[in-house]
Amino acid sequence: MAKEALNGLLADRPPPNVTRTMANHPTLLPAIQPLIEHVTGEVLPARERELVILRTAWRSQAPYIWAHHHPAGLLVGLSETEIARVASEDTSEWTLFEAALLTAVDELHTGSVISDSTWKRLAERYTEEQFLELLALTGTYKTLAFILNSSVTPIDPWLERPAVLPADPGQMKSGRHARPQGSRPPTPRAEARNRRIVLQNGAGLTLLTPTTAHPEPPLHEILVRYPDLLSAVGNAHDADSRLLLIRRNPADVMPDTDGYSFSSTHLFADSKGVPTLVEVVEPHDTWNENDALGKTLDHASSGARNWPLHILQRSLEYTSQLHNSTGEYLLTQIGYFLGESSFLRTLEANLAVGRLRMAIVASQFPPEFNRVIEFLGRQLYPAEVYGVELCRYADGTHAAYVPRVVG
Repeated sequence: MAKEALNGLLADRPPPNVTRTMANHPTLLPAIQPLIEHVTGEVLPARERELVILRTAWRSQAPYIWAHHHPAGLLVGLSETEIARVASEDTSEWTLFEAALLTAVDELHTGSVISDSTWKRLAERYTEEQFLELLALTGTYKTLAFILNSSVTPIDPWLERPAVLPADPGQMKSGRHARPQGSRPPTPRAEARNRRIVLQNGAGLTLLTPTTAHPEPPLHEILVRYPDLLSAVGNAHDADSRLLLIRRNPADVMPDTDGYSFSSTHLFADSKGVPTLVEVVEPHDTWNENDALGKTLDHASSGARNWPLHILQRSLEYTSQLHNSTGEYLLTQIGYFLGESSFLRTLEANLAVGRLRMAIVASQFPPEFNRVIEFLGRQLYPAEVYGVELCRYADGTHAAYVPRVVG
């Protein structure tokens, strides 16, 4: 029934780009099309079939397949949260059988064979016919991923607000080369603190030196107004990456009318929908960097609960009003062009599976805190944690703020 419903929805659409791509090989398309139609049939339960396809798309980093099977998954009863969890190595919240199904896809992806323990778990329900169907389904969509990824087939323009493919921590950024599990992407070496800045102005050259005076405006206000000061966090390979403020701390937000306790942590996001949680320690605060780090870790562990989709939407609307703009326009300013709804769904999904960055911002960190940040950075992948020293340089008249990333 779900397949008929989906076919009905797509009846008035032009041929999909996957068909157009394979049509360049006149005999390939008629050869492979019957196999695709067969493995998307009813031999496997529809929910389990879409779990396998989505997991294969994620493991293969195939954005075309993910975008098209995200709505198909919803149509067969998967929730947005469940689809977000497909793109996670944590299988603890699935049933034992569904966890085994996802593990089977992983094992086929990495070793081309299902292990004995996984096979035994699946054999509790699957017949020999269904086992072969599972293997054929995974292999067919793996082949499609080869074709679509290498041909750089674009997502069909008639697919409204296509879901964005979450990154797989086991893949390089290109999605084509394996990276050892548990490693984290290389980050630039922390540079030594500059002790002097020379400012050129109309009066000539002025020497600015570091100062510990309480900044005015406060550090958190500087970051809200100039989030690009944080762009170096986690974006060493993308010099043009920018951050968008989604929600600032409660001093400037609308009252809580939904029964949710709002975090005091600033929430930013980049053009890929990866959230950055920022906690600021002002020079005059009575609490310290360790307190801020503990609070940020607490928020990161329950991000989806603190910021569900409707809260994210309301927060972005409020931020847009402060800028006298719209969410769609603000998103285009950071390089996201697929629409507000798609962006917020991706942001919510990343929060749900812990694919995020955490940044503690202060004027200066003690050396022992730097070591804590570096240690956590090695342990928390794919989540990332950073310290950002936002040092103030001044000469009594002029001031400059220079970020230094630790982690």
